Amino acid sequence: MKKPFVIAIAGCSGSGKSTFSQMLMEDLSDYRVKKLGTDTYFNRPLPKMTSPLSGLEYDDYNCPESLNFSAYFEEVQKLLKDDSLDILILEGLTVLYFPELLELEDLKIYMDLDPEIRMYRRIVRNMKAGRGTMEEIADFYLNSAKYSETKYFLPTKLNADLVLNGHNYQGKGREVVLNFIKASL
Repeated sequence: MKKPFVIAIAGCSGSGKSTFSQMLMEDLSDYRVKKLGTDTYFNRPLPKMTSPLSGLEYDDYNCPESLNFSAYFEEVQKLLKDDSLDILILEGLTVLYFPELLELEDLKIYMDLDPEIRMYRRIVRNMKAGRGTMEEIADFYLNSAKYSETKYFLPTKLNADLVLNGHNYQGKGREVVLNFIKASL
C-alpha cells in the first residue's frame, strides 16, 4: 500500500496558507487530494494567555496547546492508510511544529509575510465573517496572536523545505511546488 504524498503548509495567521492550499487543490485536480486543516481541531475550552503588552487575558488560538493534537494526528494517520488518496495537504499554524507530523511530511512549506500585511488580511477576513470591529481584531492580534505566533510558529520556518513569499506565491513559487509534487508522484 502506497501512502499519500504529504504536503505541509504552515505560516502565521494571514500569511496565505489557506489560499495557497486551495490553489494547490485546484492545480492538482487530476489527482485525488484531501486537505486537512487544523482550524477545525481547536481544543475547547481554549488555553488562556496573558498579554505581555496589556496584561489582559485572552483565549489563545495561537499556541500549540490550542490544537487538539491527538484528534488531528489520529485523523492524519487514518488518511495515510486511505489508498484512494494521492496527496494529503496538512494546513495550519502547527503543522511544522509537532515532530510527529514532521516525520510524515514529504514537502514542508512555510508561507512568510510581513506582520503588517498579515494583520491587515486578518482584519479584513474577520470583519467579513462578523468576528468583531477593526479595533477589536487589531487589539487581539497585537495583544495576543502576534506574541504567541512569534513565540511558537515563526521558529518553525526552520523546519520548512521551502519558504514562499505569502504576498507573491502565484508565479514561480507555485510552479516550483507543482513541478516537485508531480515529479514525486
